[in-house]
Amino acid sequence: MNKILLILLCFFGISSLQAQDDLMDMLEEESAAEKKPEKVLATFKGTRVINAQTIQTVKKKTLEFNIAHRFGDMDIFNKKGVNTAAHTLYGLENASNIRFAFDYGITDRLSIGYGRSKMNEHMAGNVKYRFLEQKENGMPISAAYYAVAALSGVANIPEDKFENRMSYTHQVIIASKLTRGISLEVLPTFVHRNYVDQTILHPENGSVDENDLFSIGFAGRFKITKRMAFVLDYFYTLSEFRDASNGFYDALGVGIEIETGGHVFHINVTNSAGLIENDIIPSTTSDWGRGEYKLGFNISRVFSF
Repeated sequence: MNKILLILLCFFGISSLQAQDDLMDMLEEESAAEKKPEKVLATFKGTRVINAQTIQTVKKKTLEFNIAHRFGDMDIFNKKGVNTAAHTLYGLENASNIRFAFDYGITDRLSIGYGRSKMNEHMAGNVKYRFLEQKENGMPISAAYYAVAALSGVANIPEDKFENRMSYTHQVIIASKLTRGISLEVLPTFVHRNYVDQTILHPENGSVDENDLFSIGFAGRFKITKRMAFVLDYFYTLSEFRDASNGFYDALGVGIEIETGGHVFHINVTNSAGLIENDIIPSTTSDWGRGEYKLGFNISRVFSF
């Protein structure tokens, strides 16, 4: 009988130790799970700020339809200092540019798209891949690669070859959600145009236009309410030929973002008529200082499959 009791005590003692070990393992696993950094979501609400791309990609098996519109210059004061805004209803009677575009999510981090713009009749395909994701208590930034290939439908070049109508953009998007209400990003950008007119000299420094343009963009989102935010972006282009003294300006946009369920709606004001980087960076010729800014909007609608 004593031997049986001794065996039972040993059995229950071992079982108790095993149970304690299992409990400790579970606690350690839960603790590790709690410490595991989680992805930071919704750095920006849409795929565009105003002129700039955001770090966001379209979700897997989701189609996003985008409409962007830029009216004419408000022209509060034209180049001669005369107020002509009333004749165009502050630019609302003129359409500088319109773009329709579709973007589809191959994965949650990879999306492709196609769009058509009025300006230069650009037909453009794009790809965006988010290769780095911000983590809470971990990686402080997100990063993505974005590329555009555009074909102009306008034959406004001396030697009208297919390749001369092509232009390309390569961009790295580096973003961080600093707080729940503040998101910022930097966008180093390279634009290549197969053809540029190099017969025109800069009036001051004698430089000519470049096929390759380097630019750096900055963008921010500042939350106002749960569904409303203030947004802005700016592109600074490195070029001797494309400066203010030669009639070219950096693209600057400010606006209000409104989220309404499946829609993200932006009301903005910008001096750029371009709606893709291939137009925004080389072709901004309006000056904020002379009231040459345009009212516009971006709107997107998401469809899940």
